[in-house]
Amino acid sequence: MKVLHGAETWKRRVKYILLIIAICYFLLCFSQRLRVRDAAEGVGDCRLYYIVNVDGMKGLGHSILLLLNEQGEGTVLSFNGMQGTLGEALLGRAGVGKLSVGRMNSSETATFLNTGNLDLEGDQLDDNYDVALYRTITREEYQAIMAEIDPYIQAAENYERLYALEAFSTDADERAAYQAEMEQMGQDNSLPLYQLYTHNCDHAARAFAAAVDAEMDAYNAVSRHLTPNGNFKAFAGHATDWGVLRLGESSLFESLLEFFMIF
Repeated sequence: MKVLHGAETWKRRVKYILLIIAICYFLLCFSQRLRVRDAAEGVGDCRLYYIVNVDGMKGLGHSILLLLNEQGEGTVLSFNGMQGTLGEALLGRAGVGKLSVGRMNSSETATFLNTGNLDLEGDQLDDNYDVALYRTITREEYQAIMAEIDPYIQAAENYERLYALEAFSTDADERAAYQAEMEQMGQDNSLPLYQLYTHNCDHAARAFAAAVDAEMDAYNAVSRHLTPNGNFKAFAGHATDWGVLRLGESSLFESLLEFFMIF
């Protein structure tokens, strides 16, 4: 009976410990909840939006960047893996990525910011997005961000060229040579390779924004969060000069996921 009593006491203590952990986690999530706010007044006629789809990538989140020019026309940047399978990506394999660039007129951009519904061609550009951080930028800063995407575009184009050559070649030696060259590209650290854990959609979006934003640059230097959702919320808490904007209405699942995902 003493053994049983000891086991019951141990179980009760474990329950209390788990309850305390759950309460602490809830309070931490509550402290990091997103609240709509206006951006600090800035210089310039363009805008920069750092946007997340909270239930993208199976609930981990997917980040994009949206740039608005003086006419309110939008350019969307979305970085995804291209070389290799999902299983290989989960195992941490790096490879050449695909930076999808979508463009919208001012009316389409306004609709997207009002509803969160993106309807463009490209990876993750036909989906519903939930919340954005934004700030004003100058035309020069707009152009500086666009200059940052050139290495991504060039790497993807080179990989796609080799892929097409390999696919249409009828010579076995040629095909092997193209395959070897593509594999080599996936190991070339001078390229902006996609790596699920160290350089994914969120890392790329934040790197582009950091080209013109000191707060983002400082955050990137110390970021320890694993998911786009976690980084988005953490940066929102640091970057008080950035505004927070809701894009349309979130479902109950999206609201719960946004609240509890802080890793």
